[in-house]
Order: sequence, then C-alpha cells, then structure tokens
Amino acid sequence: MPRYIHLCTIQKRNRSQKMTYTAGTGTAAVGQTVTGATSHNTAVIRTLATGYIIATTISGTFTPGETLSTATWSATLGTQTDYLNSSGEFEYYWSDDQISVPCRFFTDTGPTVVIGPGQFEEMSTKLMLPATTTIDSLNYRIYTTQPGYEGTYRIKGSVHSLYGFQSGTVIHHRECELAELPS
Repeated sequence: MPRYIHLCTIQKRNRSQKMTYTAGTGTAAVGQTVTGATSHNTAVIRTLATGYIIATTISGTFTPGETLSTATWSATLGTQTDYLNSSGEFEYYWSDDQISVPCRFFTDTGPTVVIGPGQFEEMSTKLMLPATTTIDSLNYRIYTTQPGYEGTYRIKGSVHSLYGFQSGTVIHHRECELAELPS
C-alpha cells in the first residue's frame, strides 16, 4: 500500500444553471443563497437578470413550480437548465468534491535533462491518490495547503490507474502529473 503523507482537496467542474422564474417579490442580491421550498435544494446567485438568475454552488435539481426564496426575495421557479453564455458555450464553476483526500505529492527523481547550455528541464510535480478516488483530467483539479505544494493544480494529460503486482487486475493507486494554476 502506498504511503500517503499529504492531504488534498479534489475539486469538480460543474455547469452553472439558468433558473427562470415568475411572480418575483422583494429584491434578490448576488451572493444570496436560494432555497427551494419543495426540493430543499440550494444554490448561490451569481447573476441577476429580468426573469432569471444564473446560479452556482447548486446542491441538486430544483422542482419546476416550487417557490424559490432568499432572505429578501421569493419567486416561482419555471425551469432549471445548463447556462450557455453569449458565445453559446457552457459556463462552469469549481466546487470541492472530495475533501481531505490522503495523497502524496512528489517530483520526478530521474536524471536531469539538459536542454541547452545552462538550461535544464524542470522537474514535474506528480500526485499519487488512493484507488478509490474519483478523478479525471477534464472535470477535476487539485487544491492543497500542503507546505511546499500550496496552490491549485490542473491535471496534465491522463490520470493513470496503476495495478497491484500480485493480482494485476485490482487498481493499486492512481497517478497524474500536475501543472500549477496562477493564483
């Protein structure tokens, strides 16, 4: 079993939602949490417009016709759909999906590759995760406060499932190469 000496948070990419409404009363505000009276789901208002809101941090699918409310506003939900921006592309946000995941950050320890006089290939940061983690390179990223590795990383290339030596059919752990995202 690999020795996991670090912790990380695996963040998941989610589509923002457009929630149409009618019969709005009061005043909603960006940043307020909307609650559905029937579904009890919640979402955070990112954008306000006439007849709809764009929401993030969504806990589930709301029920059409249910009352939406914040501390200062209420309305009747029409539809909840994936939000397309003015370019016709889906808009995304990141949320914490798996928290305090045991892991191990490491760098390549092989020979240094000389690119040219005084130029060396940088060592890449890699991550080892338990076999039970859910992760892929498109819909997930890594966040950590681990000293020496603090920051948010995208996954470069593929996530590799490595199999145990004895069975050969059971995933032993997962590994991926990371690229740090600007703060």
